[in-house]
Amino acid sequence: MSADRTGRGGQSRPRPGPHSKGPRWAEPDRETLSDGGKPDNPGLPPNAARSQNRAQVTPYYIWGTLALLAAGFAVGGLFLHLVQQRGEDSVVSSPLMPDPLSSLQPPARDVLLAPEPELAAELKRSFLGRPDQLCDELRSLGLGNPGWRRAPFSADRWQCASDLVPLTTPSVDYGSTTLFFLLRGPSENRIDYLRLKLVVEDPRQMQIGLDAVWLVIDALALRYGWTVPEVFREAVSGFRQLETNHRGVRMSVAPEDPKLTGDPLANQRLNIILDFGEPDLIRPADRFEKAPPFESGWSVKDPNAQAGE
Repeated sequence: MSADRTGRGGQSRPRPGPHSKGPRWAEPDRETLSDGGKPDNPGLPPNAARSQNRAQVTPYYIWGTLALLAAGFAVGGLFLHLVQQRGEDSVVSSPLMPDPLSSLQPPARDVLLAPEPELAAELKRSFLGRPDQLCDELRSLGLGNPGWRRAPFSADRWQCASDLVPLTTPSVDYGSTTLFFLLRGPSENRIDYLRLKLVVEDPRQMQIGLDAVWLVIDALALRYGWTVPEVFREAVSGFRQLETNHRGVRMSVAPEDPKLTGDPLANQRLNIILDFGEPDLIRPADRFEKAPPFESGWSVKDPNAQAGE
């Protein structure tokens, strides 16, 4: 056998020396050839050549993408401008609708165009009877009062107020159950306001105090023809907070809060208010023009100018 080894092409390959490292033979570096057969970027390794080509191509992609986005925004803005202009042209060119209120007289137009509409009146109870008789009745029940008279320091209010009425005798552990009431009205013949204050220290005397409260409320409600709602009775009996309206009557039940008053026994005191208020008018008084036909002296003229009753 020959000492030299031949390759496939019949050329001999040099044997590596005793001190050489790496593979037994090294292949020549491959170069990238251009279209003319000449090496592209001679002297650079293949990986370095590819990296240089990518570095040159990447900015073109970025600038091209930005140019496409700018063109898209420009086209979109132009499209929106054309749509808005077309909408404005259609609004201007469309015929205006006639005013549906043009045939009405100015007073009727003013009522319909008012910011706050004129609403129907809320039906409220009217007091029937005489306030002085009610005060006398309460006095006969044991709730002493000086009678119906003008309120002090008020020329246009009347009232009937009791002193602090003890309903029970005090015991060793508790004070007596007490009640105070105040009736008020705008005239000598009318009551529109009732306030009661009940104090119950002994829980066993609760029913005695509630019975006295209902004596006053029922006597007033009878003269108004008003039925006390059940929700109001439950709030009073349970010393629970309540603010509500019932058929034009404003009702308030308010037990005192120990946190607000600083008195730990404040929850034994209950404040009750009934406000009947003033009845609402269906329309302002100056809007009435003629008396109703059932009143005497009213007459109309027929088409033949003949008066008829």
